[in-house]
Amino acid sequence: MRTGIRQRGDQRGAVSVEAALLVPVFVLVVSVAAAGWRISWAHTQVQAAAQAAARAASLKGDAALAHATVGAIVQADLKTAGVHCSDVVITDDVAVVAQPAGTPGNVRVAVQCTVRLGDLLVPGLPGSIVVHGDATEAIDIFSRRGR
Repeated sequence: MRTGIRQRGDQRGAVSVEAALLVPVFVLVVSVAAAGWRISWAHTQVQAAAQAAARAASLKGDAALAHATVGAIVQADLKTAGVHCSDVVITDDVAVVAQPAGTPGNVRVAVQCTVRLGDLLVPGLPGSIVVHGDATEAIDIFSRRGR
């Protein structure tokens, strides 16, 4: 006489098969999310560094000092934020700072850096990606300039 429990077959090893199928999918999903986060974080920080540099340069009274400030601010901001960029390219237009007071204008800063992605486990993902950030800041037309 049998009890009321009926088995439909041998289920041994089913969990191992499920794990073998699902773990790689889970790792891939987590890696894609990490890549997206890294790209988004780097873009946000590069944009913030460009904005801070443009603002700082717009407050300087000398074009050479404004140019030096741009480079220092961008490097410091990226380092503080923990963004590991290689090949950082900083382009600025601070010539308007040298103009006499009363001359309107804008200080422009563009930052480009290469972010590594090769250490993530995503097939088909490039080894690195270039992120850009740019900012424009109006200068105060009544401030002392061209000193």
